[in-house]
Amino acid sequence: MNKVVKYLLVIAFLLSFNACKDDEPPLPDNLATFDSRELGFDNTKTEAEVKITMSRAETAPVAIKVDLSPTRLTYGTDFTTEPSATANSIQVSIPAGQTFATIKVIKKSGITLNGDENIVLKISTTGVPVMAGANTELKLSFTAITSNGGTATLNGKAGDATYANAVYYDLSGNNQTGVDRKSWNLGFYTGADFRVILNPAYQSTALATTKTDITAVTLADSAGIALNHNIEDPASISVADDWTGDLSKTAIAAISATDAENKVYVYSFEGNKSADKWFKIRITRSGTGYKVQYARLGSSTIKTLEVAKNADFNFVFASLETDKVVSVEPRAKSWDFSWSYSTYNSGLNTPYWVQDYVGINKHGGVSGAQILTSSVSYADFKEANIAAVTWSTAADVIGTKWRGAAIPGSTTPAGVRADRFYLIKDAAGNVYKLQFTSYTSTDGGERGKPTFKYELVKKGA
Repeated sequence: MNKVVKYLLVIAFLLSFNACKDDEPPLPDNLATFDSRELGFDNTKTEAEVKITMSRAETAPVAIKVDLSPTRLTYGTDFTTEPSATANSIQVSIPAGQTFATIKVIKKSGITLNGDENIVLKISTTGVPVMAGANTELKLSFTAITSNGGTATLNGKAGDATYANAVYYDLSGNNQTGVDRKSWNLGFYTGADFRVILNPAYQSTALATTKTDITAVTLADSAGIALNHNIEDPASISVADDWTGDLSKTAIAAISATDAENKVYVYSFEGNKSADKWFKIRITRSGTGYKVQYARLGSSTIKTLEVAKNADFNFVFASLETDKVVSVEPRAKSWDFSWSYSTYNSGLNTPYWVQDYVGINKHGGVSGAQILTSSVSYADFKEANIAAVTWSTAADVIGTKWRGAAIPGSTTPAGVRADRFYLIKDAAGNVYKLQFTSYTSTDGGERGKPTFKYELVKKGA
């Protein structure tokens, strides 16, 4: 091959490469927005968090300027912020590789409020290449609000992990709380009963041994015990908690006041399915709370953790991996539903793990219902329709019924199901209608960031 032919081939390759690059569609605009248009302070808190979210992460930090317009409030006298403000403007930086930043607004102690105090936050400038999106203004009331509704995106995705977080949403407060789904192992009920739940977002399973002495339980006790779920085996239902939230059907039995009745359990979770990585745990009552003894199954070093009940929450949570009581759910009356990875019904009344599980806050006084649009459309559902609704307190009244998955052999297409919507009645008696609008590329959404719309149908008394 002579030099002229080689040269022409190189030119042809470069032209072909550039043509392929030109054919690639440009990325959509990267937009920075507030998560909501209106927020209110929880009456039990002195701090409120305002989140700014970008459509996607950038390779360099993104600077965003937020202007504050207080009504009947003075910065430094009535409130402060983190980051701090200068001349009622805040400079926020969204770190490289992340999609959001948070502004914390802090009430000063001892201030007198009349109920009409608020701050309007406005995204005024954004760093290149990010642009301001649709929600550039947010009104933060210094009292609790009852939201009339709106649209929202649940931020369950972190980096490339589509279900990294469990997300708790409060409809009346129009806000969400995201928590690392792997941040806890056990949840301790704060009501009158002594019940313990496993983390359903962490592929958790547990089974009782015949022993009550935790030091006598060793790797040898794992013989014959299967802690992996098997959707074809009805017996596997006993190693996982009930997906409807029924506390009488937990893998760990009620904690008895008679110490000798509390067995040692073996416990497995995601990434720890071989017996040498299991935990052994024994839970007893400690005054009005709980005492947990635990160790890896093959270890003779037993650790102890005291867990006190806190009536402000449905459960108090603990991590055996970090040896700590950890913060997970918001206060019992401060959220309505959660979205996460979870244990769910395989369809054979056996447990399996699934993405996009939505559970209502049944232990916080929330109830719900599914409404098919063949009976009444989302737009036409009004307060007069509520009387005919049959309410349910089952945690899985929504479950995964709101979306279809691309399962081989299934006739249900991937994407949200437009033939249904949901009602949620919160602990204050507010009734909202809610319909999911996207959750995957098939319906124009993004996995790990489902979107929904909601509207107040009836305000509580």
